[in-house]
Amino acid sequence: MESIFVKVALLLTMSMLGGAAGTWCGRNIRSGATMIGLGIAFILGTIGVFFAAHAGAGIGIAALAAWTFVSGLFIGPVINSYKEELGWQTVGGIFAGTAGVMAVCGIVGLFSGVDFSGMGTYLMFALFGLIIVGVIGIFVRLSRTINIVYSILGMIIFSGYFLFDFWRLGHSENTWEKAIGLTMSLYLDFLNFFLHALQLYSQLHHK
Repeated sequence: MESIFVKVALLLTMSMLGGAAGTWCGRNIRSGATMIGLGIAFILGTIGVFFAAHAGAGIGIAALAAWTFVSGLFIGPVINSYKEELGWQTVGGIFAGTAGVMAVCGIVGLFSGVDFSGMGTYLMFALFGLIIVGVIGIFVRLSRTINIVYSILGMIIFSGYFLFDFWRLGHSENTWEKAIGLTMSLYLDFLNFFLHALQLYSQLHHK
């Protein structure tokens, strides 16, 4: 029987590939209505995958694959705009850097022996604050300095989530349901860190 680590590694690899495929397919989406629909599907999917995983491993894995593809469709236009601004090499480099941060945090979270369980509450409140500022930014034009600070804080918060979720991985029950839930969490950690890193680089090089 596969360990929980092997299960999550396999599912996370599948999720990254599915998300990348969705990003490529969705790169030229321009319709506002389509983006709203994809956003709703993405949000509802985070709940739906948990219910699907509870129903059975096969159903949960299929739902996870569909959800990660939808997530790629949803962020495809954003990634494409960064590609147009920064170039694929820079975007790819930031993606690789995000993977590096994830790997280092994973090693620390899994093998350091430090108990990161207490971070959960603090990270949750920090995330709420981040979301509030993000929503304000939709309606109010924020200064370059605020955007830089916002991006850095986002990267710090999701680095914390890397540590917390990898610690949970090392202390989780070895089931497919748990593996699917942890994969979703780590995938979202990666996605958010990556997007904040892209925003930071863009702001620092904004003329």
